[in-house]
Amino acid sequence: MKKILLFISLIIGIFAASCSQQEASEIQEDLGPSEFDDFAKCIQASGLKMYGQYTCGTCKKQRELFGPSFRFVGEIECHPRGENPQTQLCLERDIKKTPTWILEKDDKAIETLEGFQTLETLSELSGCPLE
Repeated sequence: MKKILLFISLIIGIFAASCSQQEASEIQEDLGPSEFDDFAKCIQASGLKMYGQYTCGTCKKQRELFGPSFRFVGEIECHPRGENPQTQLCLERDIKKTPTWILEKDDKAIETLEGFQTLETLSELSGCPLE
């Protein structure tokens, strides 16, 4: 009986995960202008980048803070199995915790902040107005 319940739970879990991924991809395809688009574009232009990992729960919360506008933020994937991993760059930047935000000029780190950051803090660091 326990094996049957475990099997049913596993099937339900797989089904729920595939539905979530489908919903997320549908949302990504249907993106129009969002509230923080200009802010996110300004952050990228300022040289501020987020070093994260696809497995990082705090990174996910940071992405969710921007909503669909996060697509304009420059994110560096540090996990070797993530999409477009840049693990060597993360090692060179001495990333110990994700997310880590680094303000860069001419490929040199100017300022570093570790952990989840508010939009206000990112605005101050980047010089980008939060409208």
